[in-house]
Amino acid sequence: MQISGHGKVDHLAKLLLGVQEIDGSGGRQAAARTQVGKDEVQISAQAKEFQRIRELANQPDPGRTEHVERIRRALDSGTYDVSGRAVGDALMKQVLTDAIL
Repeated sequence: MQISGHGKVDHLAKLLLGVQEIDGSGGRQAAARTQVGKDEVQISAQAKEFQRIRELANQPDPGRTEHVERIRRALDSGTYDVSGRAVGDALMKQVLTDAIL
């Protein structure tokens, strides 16, 4: 039994899988693969904004770095003093902010 390789199934296989064709002399020639479509990625405006914010957050802040260094020097020298009220206010502010968000 010989299968001719002609018909709708064979045509579909050629389109979907890029199956090789057999020419009349029995030799194989590579089927021309046609590019049906390209993969494409689109980044939404919201994702771009998140990316921009992440990049900004990863950049060093010279003002904050200096502030932390100043506190570190004060702690090392034993001169760092903070009021209990300021700490309590900051804690309450953080708790209320977390509760709202």
